Amino acid sequence: MTHQLDGLKLLLRDNLLLDLDDHALRSSKQEGLVCNFSGMRLASAFQSIFRPDGEIVGREALLRASIYEQGALTPGTAFELAKDKLVLFDRLVRTLHLLNAGSFVMNELLFLNVHPRLLTSVSDHGRIFEQILRYYAIPTSVVVIEIQQAAIESDAHLTEAVNNYRKLGYKVAVDDFGATYSGIIRIANPQRRYASLVLDEDRAELNRVLMLRPDIVKLDSAVIRAAEKTASAAAVIHGLVNIFHNNGVQVVIEGIETAEQLALAQDTGADFLQGYYLGFPHFLVEPQNPVCHGERLAA
Repeated sequence: MTHQLDGLKLLLRDNLLLDLDDHALRSSKQEGLVCNFSGMRLASAFQSIFRPDGEIVGREALLRASIYEQGALTPGTAFELAKDKLVLFDRLVRTLHLLNAGSFVMNELLFLNVHPRLLTSVSDHGRIFEQILRYYAIPTSVVVIEIQQAAIESDAHLTEAVNNYRKLGYKVAVDDFGATYSGIIRIANPQRRYASLVLDEDRAELNRVLMLRPDIVKLDSAVIRAAEKTASAAAVIHGLVNIFHNNGVQVVIEGIETAEQLALAQDTGADFLQGYYLGFPHFLVEPQNPVCHGERLAA
Protein backbone atom coordinates (compact mmCIF):
# COMPACT_ATOMS: atom_id res chain seq x y z
CA MET A 1 0.00 0.00 0.00
CA THR A 2 2.88 2.36 0.83
CA HIS A 3 4.44 1.69 -2.57
CA GLN A 4 1.10 2.32 -4.28
CA LEU A 5 0.59 5.54 -2.36
CA ASP A 6 4.04 6.78 -3.31
CA GLY A 7 3.27 6.09 -6.96
CA LEU A 8 -0.06 7.88 -6.68
CA LYS A 9 1.65 10.90 -5.18
CA LEU A 10 3.93 11.08 -8.21
CA LEU A 11 0.97 10.76 -10.59
CA LEU A 12 -0.96 13.51 -8.85
CA ARG A 13 2.00 15.84 -8.54
CA ASP A 14 3.34 15.43 -12.07
CA ASN A 15 0.11 15.18 -14.05
CA LEU A 16 -2.68 16.63 -11.94
CA LEU A 17 -0.94 19.45 -10.04
CA LEU A 18 -1.91 18.01 -6.68
CA ASP A 19 0.86 17.36 -4.16
CA LEU A 20 -0.45 15.23 -1.30
CA ASP A 21 2.65 16.03 0.76
CA ASP A 22 1.69 19.72 0.64
CA HIS A 23 -1.56 18.74 2.35
CA ALA A 24 0.08 16.65 5.08
CA LEU A 25 -1.59 13.36 4.13
CA ARG A 26 -1.16 11.05 7.10
CA SER A 27 -2.73 8.08 8.87
CA SER A 28 -4.95 8.44 11.92
CA LYS A 29 -5.96 5.51 14.12
CA GLN A 30 -9.48 6.84 14.56
CA GLU A 31 -10.24 8.24 11.10
CA GLY A 32 -7.97 6.53 8.59
CA LEU A 33 -6.14 8.87 6.22
CA VAL A 34 -6.56 12.57 6.92
CA CYS A 35 -5.08 15.71 5.37
CA ASN A 36 -5.07 19.51 5.60
CA PHE A 37 -6.34 22.24 3.33
CA SER A 38 -6.23 25.98 4.06
CA GLY A 39 -6.33 25.47 7.82
CA MET A 40 -8.95 22.73 7.69
CA ARG A 41 -8.48 19.13 8.73
CA LEU A 42 -10.21 16.70 6.34
CA ALA A 43 -11.35 13.12 6.87
CA SER A 44 -13.75 10.67 5.19
CA ALA A 45 -16.80 8.98 6.69
CA PHE A 46 -19.00 6.48 4.88
CA GLN A 47 -22.69 5.73 5.20
CA SER A 48 -24.00 2.40 3.92
CA ILE A 49 -26.79 2.14 1.35
CA PHE A 50 -28.86 -1.03 1.57
CA ARG A 51 -31.00 -3.19 -0.63
CA PRO A 52 -34.39 -4.03 0.92
CA ASP A 53 -33.05 -7.49 1.88
CA GLY A 54 -30.32 -5.94 4.04
CA GLU A 55 -27.39 -6.35 1.63
CA ILE A 56 -25.06 -3.35 1.42
CA VAL A 57 -25.00 -2.19 -2.20
CA GLY A 58 -22.69 0.77 -1.68
CA ARG A 59 -21.50 3.56 0.59
CA GLU A 60 -21.74 7.31 0.33
CA ALA A 61 -18.51 9.15 1.07
CA LEU A 62 -19.06 12.12 3.36
CA LEU A 63 -16.55 14.87 4.09
CA ARG A 64 -15.70 15.43 7.74
CA ALA A 65 -13.96 18.79 8.05
CA SER A 66 -12.90 20.78 11.07
CA ILE A 67 -10.88 23.79 12.17
CA TYR A 68 -9.16 23.42 15.51
CA GLU A 69 -10.44 26.73 16.87
CA GLN A 70 -13.99 26.34 15.58
CA GLY A 71 -14.56 22.60 15.69
CA ALA A 72 -16.52 20.65 13.10
CA LEU A 73 -17.64 22.25 9.84
CA THR A 74 -20.47 21.20 7.57
CA PRO A 75 -19.34 20.05 4.11
CA GLY A 76 -21.06 23.12 2.66
CA THR A 77 -19.06 25.44 4.91
CA ALA A 78 -15.82 23.65 4.05
CA PHE A 79 -16.44 24.02 0.32
CA GLU A 80 -17.35 27.68 0.81
CA LEU A 81 -14.08 28.31 2.65
CA ALA A 82 -12.26 26.68 -0.26
CA LYS A 83 -14.22 28.49 -2.98
CA ASP A 84 -11.14 30.27 -4.37
CA LYS A 85 -9.46 26.90 -4.96
CA LEU A 86 -12.57 24.82 -5.48
CA VAL A 87 -11.26 22.53 -8.24
CA LEU A 88 -8.14 21.64 -6.26
CA PHE A 89 -10.16 21.15 -3.08
CA ASP A 90 -12.66 18.86 -4.79
CA ARG A 91 -9.84 16.84 -6.35
CA LEU A 92 -8.19 16.42 -2.95
CA VAL A 93 -11.44 15.43 -1.22
CA ARG A 94 -12.35 12.84 -3.84
CA THR A 95 -8.84 11.36 -3.71
CA LEU A 96 -9.03 11.20 0.09
CA HIS A 97 -12.39 9.41 -0.11
CA LEU A 98 -11.04 6.87 -2.58
CA LEU A 99 -7.95 6.14 -0.48
CA ASN A 100 -10.07 5.68 2.64
CA ALA A 101 -12.62 3.51 0.85
CA GLY A 102 -10.04 0.75 0.55
CA SER A 103 -11.01 -2.54 -1.01
CA PHE A 104 -14.78 -2.23 -0.62
CA VAL A 105 -15.03 -0.40 -3.94
CA MET A 106 -14.29 -3.66 -5.73
CA ASN A 107 -17.53 -5.19 -4.40
CA GLU A 108 -19.74 -2.18 -3.71
CA LEU A 109 -20.62 1.16 -5.26
CA LEU A 110 -18.88 4.33 -4.08
CA PHE A 111 -21.21 7.34 -4.03
CA LEU A 112 -19.39 10.68 -4.40
CA ASN A 113 -20.97 14.14 -4.20
CA VAL A 114 -19.96 16.83 -6.69
CA HIS A 115 -20.26 20.52 -5.81
CA PRO A 116 -22.76 22.21 -8.18
CA ARG A 117 -20.32 24.99 -9.05
CA LEU A 118 -17.86 22.45 -10.45
CA LEU A 119 -20.44 21.25 -12.92
CA THR A 120 -20.66 24.71 -14.44
CA SER A 121 -17.02 25.83 -14.13
CA VAL A 122 -15.09 22.86 -15.54
CA SER A 123 -15.30 20.79 -18.70
CA ASP A 124 -14.49 17.17 -19.44
CA HIS A 125 -16.02 16.13 -16.12
CA GLY A 126 -14.56 13.06 -14.42
CA ARG A 127 -11.50 12.73 -16.66
CA ILE A 128 -8.98 13.63 -13.94
CA PHE A 129 -10.54 11.33 -11.36
CA GLU A 130 -10.59 8.56 -13.96
CA GLN A 131 -6.78 8.62 -13.99
CA ILE A 132 -6.70 8.04 -10.23
CA LEU A 133 -9.18 5.17 -10.50
CA ARG A 134 -7.20 3.62 -13.32
CA TYR A 135 -4.05 3.72 -11.21
CA TYR A 136 -5.79 1.46 -8.67
CA ALA A 137 -7.42 -0.66 -11.41
CA ILE A 138 -10.89 0.46 -10.29
CA PRO A 139 -13.50 0.77 -13.06
CA THR A 140 -15.47 4.00 -13.28
CA SER A 141 -18.65 1.92 -13.28
CA VAL A 142 -18.40 1.39 -9.51
CA VAL A 143 -18.45 5.15 -8.86
CA VAL A 144 -21.79 6.93 -8.58
CA ILE A 145 -21.54 10.69 -9.11
CA GLU A 146 -24.22 12.48 -7.07
CA ILE A 147 -25.50 15.68 -8.68
CA GLN A 148 -27.84 18.25 -7.15
CA GLN A 149 -29.67 19.18 -10.32
CA ALA A 150 -31.94 21.67 -8.51
CA ALA A 151 -28.89 23.82 -7.68
CA ILE A 152 -27.93 24.22 -11.37
CA GLU A 153 -30.01 26.65 -13.42
CA SER A 154 -28.47 25.94 -16.81
CA ASP A 155 -29.95 22.90 -18.53
CA ALA A 156 -27.06 22.96 -21.01
CA HIS A 157 -24.39 22.78 -18.29
CA LEU A 158 -26.29 20.09 -16.43
CA THR A 159 -26.78 17.93 -19.50
CA GLU A 160 -23.15 18.36 -20.57
CA ALA A 161 -21.88 17.28 -17.15
CA VAL A 162 -24.13 14.22 -16.98
CA ASN A 163 -23.22 13.17 -20.53
CA ASN A 164 -19.49 13.59 -19.85
CA TYR A 165 -19.64 11.40 -16.76
CA ARG A 166 -21.74 8.81 -18.57
CA LYS A 167 -19.31 8.63 -21.53
CA LEU A 168 -16.52 7.74 -19.13
CA GLY A 169 -18.57 4.94 -17.59
CA TYR A 170 -19.55 6.56 -14.30
CA LYS A 171 -23.02 6.04 -12.90
CA VAL A 172 -24.99 9.24 -12.25
CA ALA A 173 -27.40 9.87 -9.39
CA VAL A 174 -29.64 12.88 -8.94
CA ASP A 175 -29.37 13.75 -5.24
CA ASP A 176 -31.91 15.32 -2.87
CA PHE A 177 -34.88 15.07 -5.23
CA GLY A 178 -37.85 16.72 -3.51
CA ALA A 179 -35.74 18.78 -1.10
CA THR A 180 -36.14 22.22 -2.64
CA TYR A 181 -39.53 22.16 -4.25
CA SER A 182 -42.97 22.06 -2.65
CA GLY A 183 -44.34 19.62 -5.20
CA ILE A 184 -44.20 16.65 -2.85
CA ILE A 185 -46.67 18.38 -0.53
CA ARG A 186 -48.63 19.98 -3.36
CA ILE A 187 -49.22 16.72 -5.19
CA ALA A 188 -50.23 14.99 -1.94
CA ASN A 189 -53.85 15.48 -2.93
CA PRO A 190 -56.32 12.59 -3.16
CA GLN A 191 -57.86 14.13 -6.30
CA ARG A 192 -54.68 13.78 -8.36
CA ARG A 193 -53.73 10.73 -10.38
CA TYR A 194 -50.22 9.40 -10.87
CA ALA A 195 -50.31 10.27 -14.59
CA SER A 196 -50.63 13.96 -13.71
CA LEU A 197 -47.18 13.86 -12.13
CA VAL A 198 -45.54 13.93 -15.56
CA LEU A 199 -48.18 15.99 -17.37
CA ASP A 200 -48.82 18.84 -14.98
CA GLU A 201 -46.72 21.94 -15.63
CA ASP A 202 -45.92 22.04 -11.91
CA ARG A 203 -43.83 18.89 -12.41
CA ALA A 204 -40.96 20.74 -14.09
CA GLU A 205 -38.36 19.29 -11.73
CA LEU A 206 -39.53 15.74 -12.30
CA ASN A 207 -39.51 16.21 -16.07
CA ARG A 208 -36.05 17.76 -15.92
CA VAL A 209 -34.70 14.78 -14.01
CA LEU A 210 -36.25 12.29 -16.41
CA MET A 211 -34.67 14.10 -19.36
CA LEU A 212 -31.23 13.59 -17.78
CA ARG A 213 -31.71 9.81 -17.79
CA PRO A 214 -29.84 9.23 -14.52
CA ASP A 215 -29.06 5.76 -13.29
CA ILE A 216 -30.34 6.56 -9.79
CA VAL A 217 -32.52 9.17 -8.10
CA LYS A 218 -32.15 9.75 -4.36
CA LEU A 219 -35.35 10.98 -2.73
CA ASP A 220 -34.57 13.56 -0.05
CA SER A 221 -35.44 12.96 3.60
CA ALA A 222 -38.24 15.54 3.22
CA VAL A 223 -40.03 13.02 1.00
CA ILE A 224 -40.27 10.26 3.61
CA ARG A 225 -41.27 12.82 6.24
CA ALA A 226 -44.10 13.95 3.96
CA ALA A 227 -45.21 10.33 3.61
CA GLU A 228 -45.51 10.10 7.40
CA LYS A 229 -47.92 13.02 7.52
CA THR A 230 -50.62 11.88 5.12
CA ALA A 231 -51.63 8.73 3.33
CA SER A 232 -52.01 10.69 0.11
CA ALA A 233 -48.38 11.80 0.28
CA ALA A 234 -47.32 8.17 0.73
CA ALA A 235 -49.42 7.20 -2.30
CA VAL A 236 -47.82 9.92 -4.42
CA ILE A 237 -44.33 8.76 -3.43
CA HIS A 238 -45.28 5.24 -4.49
CA GLY A 239 -46.37 6.76 -7.80
CA LEU A 240 -43.06 8.61 -8.16
CA VAL A 241 -41.12 5.39 -7.62
CA ASN A 242 -43.23 3.73 -10.33
CA ILE A 243 -42.55 6.59 -12.74
CA PHE A 244 -38.80 6.37 -12.18
CA HIS A 245 -38.86 2.58 -12.58
CA ASN A 246 -40.82 2.89 -15.81
CA ASN A 247 -38.04 5.15 -17.08
CA GLY A 248 -35.26 2.74 -16.11
CA VAL A 249 -34.17 4.72 -13.03
CA GLN A 250 -33.43 3.10 -9.67
CA VAL A 251 -34.56 4.87 -6.51
CA VAL A 252 -32.89 5.45 -3.13
CA ILE A 253 -35.00 6.72 -0.23
CA GLU A 254 -32.78 8.78 2.08
CA GLY A 255 -33.27 10.00 5.63
CA ILE A 256 -34.83 6.89 7.18
CA GLU A 257 -34.63 7.55 10.92
CA THR A 258 -37.44 5.48 12.46
CA ALA A 259 -39.06 2.06 12.14
CA GLU A 260 -42.19 3.76 10.82
CA GLN A 261 -40.25 5.52 8.07
CA LEU A 262 -38.55 2.25 7.17
CA ALA A 263 -41.91 0.52 6.76
CA LEU A 264 -43.19 3.37 4.56
CA ALA A 265 -40.01 3.32 2.45
CA GLN A 266 -40.18 -0.43 1.96
CA ASP A 267 -43.81 -0.17 0.88
CA THR A 268 -42.92 2.22 -1.96
CA GLY A 269 -40.92 -0.43 -3.80
CA ALA A 270 -37.72 1.66 -3.76
CA ASP A 271 -34.55 -0.17 -4.78
CA PHE A 272 -32.25 1.12 -2.04
CA LEU A 273 -32.60 2.56 1.48
CA GLN A 274 -30.35 4.89 3.49
CA GLY A 275 -30.58 6.63 6.85
CA TYR A 276 -29.50 6.76 10.49
CA TYR A 277 -31.98 4.06 11.47
CA LEU A 278 -30.09 1.63 9.23
CA GLY A 279 -26.56 2.87 9.80
CA PHE A 280 -24.70 5.98 10.90
CA PRO A 281 -21.77 7.34 8.87
CA HIS A 282 -18.56 5.91 10.24
CA PHE A 283 -14.82 5.78 9.62
CA LEU A 284 -13.78 2.55 7.94
CA VAL A 285 -10.81 2.01 10.26
CA GLU A 286 -13.26 1.23 13.04
CA PRO A 287 -15.60 -1.75 13.29
CA GLN A 288 -19.09 -1.15 11.89
CA ASN A 289 -20.89 1.24 14.21
CA PRO A 290 -22.84 -0.85 16.75
CA VAL A 291 -25.88 1.34 16.03
CA CYS A 292 -26.06 -0.03 12.47
CA HIS A 293 -29.21 -1.99 11.96
CA GLY A 294 -29.12 -3.11 8.36
CA GLU A 295 -30.12 -6.53 9.61
CA ARG A 296 -33.55 -5.07 10.39
CA LEU A 297 -34.22 -5.07 6.66
CA ALA A 298 -33.87 -8.82 6.45
CA ALA A 299 -35.98 -9.49 9.53
